[in-house]
Amino acid sequence: MAPLVQAIHLEFSHNLPGDIFVYKGNVDPDWTVGAVPNGGYVLSLILEAAVKHQSPKAHPDPIHVTAHFLRSAATSTFEVHIHILKAGRGFTNLTANLVQNGEVKVMTHMVFGVLASPSDPTTPTLTVEPPSPYARRIPLYTHPSKCSPDRPEWRFGYSKYIQTAHCPVHVKNAEIPREGMEWGLYLTLTDPSEQWTTSAIPFATDTFRALHQVVPSHKDVRRVSWAPTMVMTIEFKFPIPKPSSPDHSPRTVAVYSSGRFINDPQARHDTYIEIWTAPSNIGEGSEQGDWREKQRCLAVSTQMALLVPMEVNKRRGEKAQAGSKL
Repeated sequence: MAPLVQAIHLEFSHNLPGDIFVYKGNVDPDWTVGAVPNGGYVLSLILEAAVKHQSPKAHPDPIHVTAHFLRSAATSTFEVHIHILKAGRGFTNLTANLVQNGEVKVMTHMVFGVLASPSDPTTPTLTVEPPSPYARRIPLYTHPSKCSPDRPEWRFGYSKYIQTAHCPVHVKNAEIPREGMEWGLYLTLTDPSEQWTTSAIPFATDTFRALHQVVPSHKDVRRVSWAPTMVMTIEFKFPIPKPSSPDHSPRTVAVYSSGRFINDPQARHDTYIEIWTAPSNIGEGSEQGDWREKQRCLAVSTQMALLVPMEVNKRRGEKAQAGSKL
């Protein structure tokens, strides 16, 4: 039981025939929604294995991740099996699958490359960022120092390790019915020793407000429901700033989300997510006039998820735990 970055820990174990590299770790029991590990946290474990594997190579940074969640993971030991599909000049393609008790629980395809811009000043840059008028700015409009922390969510086993605060502008806008939904919140790691890492970003992409959470007629359903992820994609954009940056908090990110559709059966719904740097922790610091100009998008993500009764969550958690003890 540990804070996020400490809970994303695993080590190389051995090789398998067919050029498969195996990493081993433990799914932390705190990082659950009800009885099932949070999907973003599980994907962070897989990504950490791939990052460890790629760190000494020419392509050390994740560029794109596609994950399919086949079965619920258990809070027990696991393996990540990595296989290199192609190592080219600019990118490396690989598969990384989370395996428990001989079953693949999550399968992923990842693209690794180099995330930082070339340091050679003679190399032309095509990056579009502020102050360019074409660059997207952080889609949260209230400084985190002026946002009020939310109450902990009862079904999140990891509530003590994080703090969230919703952007008042998005809260106000959601009061007026409109096509789809847009939302913004800040997400802070509460342990002072923690800081956001690339491998932790998948957890952030799975901490958002979805369309079913703002539709008034869905209120009674969502109180007793669970939203398991089926498919998640992540594309990494800008590198995480250094902890010493005066313009960014190392422990807080901003999460923007939008949703457009919910379809029966199982209330299948889509969500688009952006993860941004944040200028301070929630309730700390002071607003500077140009703070929005200095924030950068760390990743964009899409997700397909369902909405099912919490009883399903309990059954899947029990089944996964029983399988892990066989």
